[in-house]
Amino acid sequence: MTHIRLATDADAAQLQEIYRHCIIEAPWQVRPAEAIPDFAAISRDEVIWVAVDAQHQVLALLAVQPEHAYIHHLYVHPRAQGQGLGRALLVFLQAHVAFPWRLKCVLNNTAGMAFYRHLGWQELQQDHGADGVYCLLEHAGPQLVNCNS
Repeated sequence: MTHIRLATDADAAQLQEIYRHCIIEAPWQVRPAEAIPDFAAISRDEVIWVAVDAQHQVLALLAVQPEHAYIHHLYVHPRAQGQGLGRALLVFLQAHVAFPWRLKCVLNNTAGMAFYRHLGWQELQQDHGADGVYCLLEHAGPQLVNCNS
């Protein structure tokens, strides 16, 4: 059973581990690992929620800039992928951040792009960033986030 809560300073090492697995070591990553800032540096001043298991191990994280309805990070540890944790974090977010939401996803992150498209995110534009071509995506409302398929 998982529980969603705000991240604490005690979670820092687990957040960095998930970030390492999902970003630094990602097969689509074009930057060398030493060129990628650590998670604490790039998520400063963001609201971070985590999904934790019964042993208080962080399985997934969601970092948001609520004032802009912008999701900066959504990562699920590889050992916990496919369990609905990404979707659960987004459903949880509905009570805290108004729609429409926006986020960027690297186009070569095919699993991430498939996840967002499945949940009804729409592509607004493409651009080029440090990790390659990315899509700016938007989600207009909860009816699609709650889909059960």
